[in-house]
Amino acid sequence: MGEKAEKSLSSAESRAAAKDAQRVAFWGLALFGGARLLGVVLDALPLPSAVAQAVAAEWGAGRLGVAWSDPKEKAPTSREMAKRAGLGAAVGLVATGMVVAFLASTRAIVLHRVTLAVEPFAVALLTAGLYAMRDELLLHGIAMRALVSLDVPWLKALACGVTSAAAASGEPAAAPRAVVVTGLLGIVFGALWVRDRGAWAAWGAHTAWLFGTGALMQGGAFDAHVAMNAWGGGNAGPLGGDAAIVALLPLAVGAIAGTLRAKR
Repeated sequence: MGEKAEKSLSSAESRAAAKDAQRVAFWGLALFGGARLLGVVLDALPLPSAVAQAVAAEWGAGRLGVAWSDPKEKAPTSREMAKRAGLGAAVGLVATGMVVAFLASTRAIVLHRVTLAVEPFAVALLTAGLYAMRDELLLHGIAMRALVSLDVPWLKALACGVTSAAAASGEPAAAPRAVVVTGLLGIVFGALWVRDRGAWAAWGAHTAWLFGTGALMQGGAFDAHVAMNAWGGGNAGPLGGDAAIVALLPLAVGAIAGTLRAKR
């Protein structure tokens, strides 16, 4: 179906599609910049900051035509949406466990238990969901919307990796290896967009990843002491070293391979 649609495009329609993609990309970049500005302004208020950025992302992405579910398909029920998000969360948790286990087993990090508290966990889960919502809509959703006329699923997933890496490179004191790690994660989440034909699975996986890595390495249930070398990441954190790249690379390759079997 996708190939026939592409072949039927006239030169005028192709130019219009390219112009629309440029428009979506431009406003998507502006929206992401605006969301990050909100984060700077509300830096002292983590949860309100996350809420504000997620709301801005939902509003802006929606106006650009980014949808949580494929608008060409029948609207999913609440149960179906929860199922998709849940399956995505399972993928995110498995990926988190695999990566953390690899980092710990190769001595890139050393994990130390910390005192558990229920309330911080609840806030961490909510915050993770909000930040995942922001990034999935403004980074990956915008990429999918801009490339809507492209019938090459793996390129769409790769584009999500590029947008994720570009956003990470704009962070203050961005570490090169951490940027690569973020790009690989973007490919995984982008592949879920392609497979699910919407945001629910990717959002669930992204939320689980943020929550899981926070719980296992950033003081939730464990705190990671990072090896001060290129393998561990040193001051760049547990996801800023060669070990994290090696751990995530097979997942990204597998995600790309999975898009080759995606429905078009």
